[in-house]
Formats: sequence, structure tokens, C-alpha cells
Amino acid sequence: MPEPARQLKIKVGFPWIISVETDDVLGLFQRRRTSRGPFLLIVRGRGLALDTAFRMENENPILWPAHALPHQLWYFQRTDHPDQYLIVSVSNGLALDAQTGREVPRQPVMWSRHGQSHQRWRLHPTDDGAACFVESVRTGHVLDVPWEAGQETETPPVLYEMNGGENQQFLIVTPSRGPS
Repeated sequence: MPEPARQLKIKVGFPWIISVETDDVLGLFQRRRTSRGPFLLIVRGRGLALDTAFRMENENPILWPAHALPHQLWYFQRTDHPDQYLIVSVSNGLALDAQTGREVPRQPVMWSRHGQSHQRWRLHPTDDGAACFVESVRTGHVLDVPWEAGQETETPPVLYEMNGGENQQFLIVTPSRGPS
């Protein structure tokens, strides 16, 4: 007798933390409010994750198909500023940095943690609450995925003016060991 289909119920709201059951080919998502990370930042509708690509200080992260290895895992480190976070790589300990300029588009880099405004980020929920926009405190611009980004290209994200598109919406997910 075939196994009954699983029902998925997603509750929306802060902190936009979703758990991915990695043994589910379709990427089934469930809410997990108690998780402290690490997290994957996955572009909604694209399946691309923010990835260090084993790069070091002053180099760009890239967007790559999600696999949840350490170079795609990030922590959200609280700062002394309310609702502002450092986004820190598990694999190299570097923070996502918007740099000090304000021109757009521009590519963020990874840099040693110092907590200045160009390393602090705000998370803004999408209208449906299932994803968020990742905004630089320094520039007011959000992480954006260039249209040329694909499954086999090492494309860095850019900072751009918020337009609400799916290319600016990130799912913040916690990899899990699958259903228990």
C-alpha cells in the first residue's frame, strides 16, 4: 500500500526561519522557530544559495546551487543595533560586507568582522512572510540576484534598489537531517 501524501503547513512571521528536510527531493519546508543556525540563504524561485566558494577576505561570495556544505552556511550574529545583524560565513568566519560606497549595482565582499554599518544587515519580510529582503544598513540597498545567474555560473550577488522581485527574495533555511 502506498504511503499517504504528506501535508505541508507553513506558518508565516518572524524570524523567517525555515527548516529544509534534505532527503526530500522537492525541498519540503517546515517552520523551525528555535533554530540559531547556521542557515542557507537561498534565492526564492532560483534554488541558488549564497556561497563563499572557498574565497577569502576582500573577495566576492557567489550564488551556486544549494547543497548545504559549510561554504554555504551562514550565522546571523546580533549587533548592538536593534534588528541589525552581521552575516558570518561558517567556513571562513568572514562577514558579508556591502563596502563603503553607495553606487548601484555593486558587489558585496567578505571581510573580517568589525561591525561597522557596511557589515550590518536588516531583514524585511516579503508580503507573504515566507522569505525576506536582505538590506544593507549602510546603503539601504538589498541583495539582488543578477538575471545571468544560473546553475552553472559563478555569479556574485549585487546590491540594488529594492523592487520586490523574486530575485531579491531570500529564504533563510536550516538544513536538517530529514523527518524524525
